[in-house]
Parts: sequence; structure tokens; C-alpha cells
Amino acid sequence: MTQSKPIKAWLFVCNFITSVAWGRVALVIAVTGFDQLASDESTACLQNLGNAVRLALGISFVEVFNSVLGFTRTPIPAVILFSCTRAGVELLVSPMIPCGSWQHLVTVLMWGIGDFVRFGCFAVDTAFPGVRLARSVRFTVGPIIFPIGAAGEMFMVIAAAARNSKPGMYVAAAALASFFLSNDAATAQTASEALPV
Repeated sequence: MTQSKPIKAWLFVCNFITSVAWGRVALVIAVTGFDQLASDESTACLQNLGNAVRLALGISFVEVFNSVLGFTRTPIPAVILFSCTRAGVELLVSPMIPCGSWQHLVTVLMWGIGDFVRFGCFAVDTAFPGVRLARSVRFTVGPIIFPIGAAGEMFMVIAAAARNSKPGMYVAAAALASFFLSNDAATAQTASEALPV
């Protein structure tokens, strides 16, 4: 199925903006530094990084919209699961641990790098169909970054369970581990195939 120019333009804009939003997350970590973000006396993590992550998560939900409308080949349940898991981890779990904890910083850094690359490659694929370099970069970076980010999510849940004396959360950590880590290759492949139709 060929796409009209307006749909291609829409996908390019969506992918570009999403890539920039996640790139900003990684940039905030790189510029501010782990030490400053992890400091108990600093508000940089909650103010700068927290705002950047929430903005990127919100913008990322456009991927659900594009999938529902059939603009991409990504299966709707996969996009919803991926987006909602991240949103749930950030909005429900991260407030239970320090913003500057290594678990949180590693997780959002992997989200930032991974989606900066993934959506950046989608933008290039949309603007210049057939450019093999973008696909090669996506297929190389995705399978490396995705499992690290998924492991970070699991360690965030474990840290929240330990810090808040909520043993039931260990079940959620085990579910994350069994689902994401055992299926990381398939999930990374699915996510990386979200090319325009």
C-alpha cells in the first residue's frame, strides 16, 4: 500500500518530534551528569529530567494514534503495551524511588538513546525511503539498548518494592523480567519494523 504525501509528511513530523523529545532526555542526563542528578540536594532530576521524560512519554503516544489509523505496520497491542508500560513505570513506580537512583537514570537514559535512534531512523526512512544505513543503525542499536532499558525497568520495580516494603511488587518485577527479557529480540524486532506502510 502506498501512502499519500500528507501521511508521509505527518509520519516524518511525528517521528522527528518524538526523536528530538527522547534525544532531549539523553541530553539532559549527559549535560547535567549522573552526580548532579543523583544528588539529594539538587532539584535537577525532578525538574529537568522529570519534565523531559514526561514530555517525551506524552509525545510518544502519537505512535498509538498512527498505528490505530493504519499509518504504520506496528501491531496496535504491541504499541499500546510498550507505551503504557513505560508510562506506568515512570508515573507509578518512579515516584516510589529517588529520581536520581541509578535504576531510574539508567532506564530513562536507555529510553532516551533508544528512541532518539529509533524514531530518528523512522524519520529518515520516511523522508528518504530505501536508505539502508538508517535500517542498519536501527537494527544494531535497538537490540542492544532495549534489553538494558527493560532490565532497568525491572530494577526500578525491585527498588520500589524494597524501599516501600511492598513484596507484591516483586511479582511485577518477575513479570517484567519474564516478558521483556525473554522476548527482547522479538519485541525489539517488532518495534524496529514500525516503518511506514
